[in-house]
Amino acid sequence: MPSLEKTLRAVNDLKASGIIDESAIGGAMALMFWIEPIPTYDLDVLVMLPQSTGPLVSLDPIYRWASERGYQAEHEHVVIEGFPVQFLPSFGALADEAIRTAADKQYQGVPLRVVRPEYLIALYLVPSARTMKRRERAAALRESADIDRDLLDELMRRFNLTF
Repeated sequence: MPSLEKTLRAVNDLKASGIIDESAIGGAMALMFWIEPIPTYDLDVLVMLPQSTGPLVSLDPIYRWASERGYQAEHEHVVIEGFPVQFLPSFGALADEAIRTAADKQYQGVPLRVVRPEYLIALYLVPSARTMKRRERAAALRESADIDRDLLDELMRRFNLTF
């Protein structure tokens, strides 16, 4: 039986092991901390990786870590304690900021960091990620979550985003 608690403990081990510098839960799973949860089958983890000497971002250290612990890769996911986890390297200033400013939360006693709702909205509205489903999630967050409207307006302006 999949265990989100054990999955989150394993993800925390990535940082403790120095394989990632920082992380934050994003995507649909993050919504459960801010609004009514929606069904999802995976856990999205935004990660900041240690500085690389080459021009390409490699998730190879994460996949090696997973393999050493018996976790299998399936397409773009690593199945950790029965949960498919997708590790998403930070793709720029907005994602970096979303990770750095993530809220400290707990799930069944496990500490974790969760992307704040203002940043989830902004990430959902980035043109390369903007789908109807994500626009709907952004609208639900904007209407339902206790968000900092000034911060959201500033992010929308600074990153040139629209609904």
